[in-house]
This record gives sequence, C-alpha cells and structure tokens, in this order.
Amino acid sequence: MTRHLNFILQEYGQSQTYPAFYCYTEELALLQEAIGRDFTALLGHIAHVPTAGIDQFLHTCLVQEILATNAIEGVHSTKREIRAAMETAPADRLRMRLGGVVNKYTRILQGEEVPLETPADLRALFDAFIADEIRRANPSNLPNGHLFRRDSVDIVSPTQKTIHRGSYPEEKIVRDLEQALALLHAEQIPLLYRIAIFHYLFGYIHPFCDGNGRMSRFITTYLLAREFHPTVALQLSLLIKKRRKSYYKLFAETTSSLNCGDMTPFIIGTLRFVHEAIDYTAAALEERLQRYRKYLDIVLKDVHDKTMRGVYDVLLQAAVFSDVGATVSEIAGTLDKTETTIYAKLKQIPEVYINQNRTSRPYHYMLRTEAFD
Repeated sequence: MTRHLNFILQEYGQSQTYPAFYCYTEELALLQEAIGRDFTALLGHIAHVPTAGIDQFLHTCLVQEILATNAIEGVHSTKREIRAAMETAPADRLRMRLGGVVNKYTRILQGEEVPLETPADLRALFDAFIADEIRRANPSNLPNGHLFRRDSVDIVSPTQKTIHRGSYPEEKIVRDLEQALALLHAEQIPLLYRIAIFHYLFGYIHPFCDGNGRMSRFITTYLLAREFHPTVALQLSLLIKKRRKSYYKLFAETTSSLNCGDMTPFIIGTLRFVHEAIDYTAAALEERLQRYRKYLDIVLKDVHDKTMRGVYDVLLQAAVFSDVGATVSEIAGTLDKTETTIYAKLKQIPEVYINQNRTSRPYHYMLRTEAFD
C-alpha cells in the first residue's frame, strides 16, 4: 500500500519535482512490532528503578542530549555550564548561556506541552528555545523576515558545494510548514511515521538561518518523550552523533531525484534510531540496576536509623544512576526531610564512604561504591 503526501520535493539543481509518498512495507511492520515489544520490556526495567535513581538518570541523559545536539552543529558546550543552568531557577536561568535550551529540555521531563499547530508556534518555540544562543554567536543569523528568514539559504558540503537549498521566499516557507504540520497531525498516518516525516521536512524547508538542526531534534525528542518515555527520547542526539554519516546520508538520499519522492527509507531509518534508543536505554538501566542491587544490602547492613538508611540509599542511587551526584536539596526532597536534617546526617557518614563534588554550587554527593567492595 502506498500513501501519497501533500508535499512536493525537489533536489537542488534539478528541474523535476516529485510528490512525497511512502509505502507500508514488511520491514516497517516488523520494526514497529520490535519497538512495541522492547519498549514494554524497558517499562519493566523503569518500574524497578527507585524514584531518585530515575531522576538522576534523566538529568544525566538531559546533559548528554544537549551536549550532543550542540556538538552535531559544531557548537561548543560543557557539562558544567549545562548543569549550572539546570540548577538555576527558571527565571534566572534565561539570562545564562544555554538557559533557553535547558529550560525547554527540562520541561520535557516535567511533561509540559509545546504548541506545534501553526508556523507561528514554531517561531515562538525558536524564540524561547534557541534565539538567545544564536544572538550570542552571530546576531545576523536571527530571523529577518516576518516569522522566518527573508533570504535564501544553502546547505553546503564540507567542500562548500551546495547540496540543498531551503524553501524560499518566506511565503513558501510558511506554506511548506503549514503542509508539514498538517502531516504531523494527520491521525490516519501512524505517529512514528509522522514524527519521521516532519523531522525530514523541517530540515528540507530549513526555515531559519541557523538552529534548524537543533530545533528539529528538540521537536522530535519532545514528540518521542510523549509517545514513549523521556529516557528513550533523550538518547536521540547521542545516537545521531554516533551515526552522523548515515543520518545525513538518509537526508541526501531522500531528497535525491533518483528517489522520486519516496520517504519510506527515511521512515525506516528513523524507526531504527528509535528502536536503538529503546534497546540502549534498557541495557543502560539494567546494568545500573544490577550495580544498585549488588551494593544496597552491603551499604545498609549496619545502618539502623531510618533517615540515615534513606540518605545512604539516595547516595547509592546517585553513585549508580548519575554522573555528578545528588544535592542536599534533592536528597531532602526525596526523603521528605529538611535540608538541615540531611546536612547533619551527611556529617555523620565517614569520609571514606562519600564523594563530595565541589566543582560548582550547589555541591553534589554520592557514595564511593569502591569503599564497599
């Protein structure tokens, strides 16, 4: 079965245009089946991870996702500045470098909705998400039209050869985005197919002078988080970075006139990324769960005070599921205790058992698991 889509594709330098379409294939059906089966298994792993552990794991994934999505575009960022933005109040965060980026990604974890109904919604997302980063890097790359770019933009190869020209003029950008958004919301098409199609079309249209890749990956991450789980969605840019060559090859082959508008390979490629993200997340959580279970009874064996047992447990989770540890505020929130109580308990733990990360405030704490080997 073939489904024709209301969008016309054209390779740069070619006069022939092709209506986009995709085919329902056995490979797609098997991929969907595998995704459903493996996601069900992943939910079983997630159900066994303690609350603090999942939060710590998500925060670690969020940092890695932002690092990767920036690195794909050649934008330098560090774990420290991302963490600093994460641990700053939202109102103050927006004044920091990466503040808007961190703000939007943290809202994925909070389950907040991002409007994606109209081209104006996409411009509003751009302004809140990444406009400040582009302003800091090069203000001339900010949108100069009514909503999007006014000028033509070319995507070039490393040898500076033009390989694609985004939609132009702005009126066509708006029309093309309206068609892409209509496809994103076309409920007669399976959701994962729609997510893949929109991801491709956003890159094809290229509505902004800069930030298109980071925008499209954020939107895809947001949509996957709503369909699956944030732990899966926050692997997207890491996997794309690892498979960058094949990722860009998918775009080039889909746009090629030799492909005649067939989007089936791009949809298959996207579903493979999703499947890999699910399996990667499941393996990562299973390995961490085994470590957590290995140490829990050993750590708590001679600890009898209920609150202290809770502190040790959260510190162990921080050691296993996080890359930096837990703050006093996070420990207190998990155990429903005051920060004063947590500080007092931390002082009672022998120094040989605890690692204090003092590279930035607030300080982070985790157990030294090697002390229990």
